[in-house]
Amino acid sequence: MTKAARLTIVVALGLAVWTSGWVGAQQPTAPAPQPGTSTPQEAEQEDLTSDLALTRASIQLRRQAIVTAVMDLSPKEAEAFWPLYREYRLEMAKVGDRVSNLLVQYSNQYDNLTDAQAKSIMKEWLSVEKAKTGVKSKYVSRFEKILPARKVMRFFQADNKLDAVLNAQLAQIVPLAR
Repeated sequence: MTKAARLTIVVALGLAVWTSGWVGAQQPTAPAPQPGTSTPQEAEQEDLTSDLALTRASIQLRRQAIVTAVMDLSPKEAEAFWPLYREYRLEMAKVGDRVSNLLVQYSNQYDNLTDAQAKSIMKEWLSVEKAKTGVKSKYVSRFEKILPARKVMRFFQADNKLDAVLNAQLAQIVPLAR
């Protein structure tokens, strides 16, 4: 894999997981490889994984900062909001993992993509979209138990705007199927 292709995948995966809500600080880190025990391909994969983890963590911090800025929470609201927010992001992380896997699958098959592979990828993509909506639907009522409806709406508006920006960036990076 060329350095440019690797960078494209790292950026695309980083954007995908930001879109889906990966929480880097709560994910276990992979053990450090022993010196001299990995092949060049394994070393490149480990570098990709490390780059992706750093990208995910950085993106999550920026996302949380934006949410903090737009929410205007009272201390009591913040006390209830942030644990639920972290729970929400963890559920979205599961969806983000599916998006990451889908992008890796697509990038591995891109040059020789068959109709059957394209159909399978599209089926999974639609399933991922339903899963995102399902998580959001589940959490609207949970957030409404701790915040006024306008603040719940504000949170999901901000969340959707962040997703829209990232989806637009992702669309620029990921090539159309041939």
